[in-house]
Amino acid sequence: MLNSRPKLAPSSPSAAAASAPPGAALRTDSVLPLEHGRTAARVRSANLNTGGRTVGRTRTWVRRAHGLVGVISALNLLLLIITGFLLQHREMFRLDERMLSRKILPHMYRAEDGPEGVRADIVVADLHSGRLFGRTGALVLDGITLGWLVLLTSGLVMYSVGRRRKEGGSFDNGNGNGYPGRDPAD
Repeated sequence: MLNSRPKLAPSSPSAAAASAPPGAALRTDSVLPLEHGRTAARVRSANLNTGGRTVGRTRTWVRRAHGLVGVISALNLLLLIITGFLLQHREMFRLDERMLSRKILPHMYRAEDGPEGVRADIVVADLHSGRLFGRTGALVLDGITLGWLVLLTSGLVMYSVGRRRKEGGSFDNGNGNGYPGRDPAD
């Protein structure tokens, strides 16, 4: 039978980390509030030491990188959606009949088309593919595509880690239910 009396956590997170052997996870069986309103589960999560980096800091860094790549990719995805829609309906918008002035286009873009401008459907297609900005534009789009790969991978990792945590993989305190401080009999 499980002991119904909860074990008390050390008086401070730093004392708990100092008393634990190197690389060992802090184990507390209670969610009693510690100093500054932190619970034992939060202290344990914040103080797990893996190779010199705390898990909480790594998780924060991954989430921030995921968010930054997501914002940049979202802007690019919005551009692709708009230009793709315009290309799909070029007859309806009469893009082949419209000309875009050289004033709004990059200086050396399609100079062979003359000084009056470039047909709108050509500009939209080149914007969609990244060719509008030459070799640099194509490389930027390649970089953003790799960013999408990072975004997808980091999202899957965060999702799987979150599922594991919810299922009790990293918060199991030995009481059988995977949640710190809860007794299975409750």
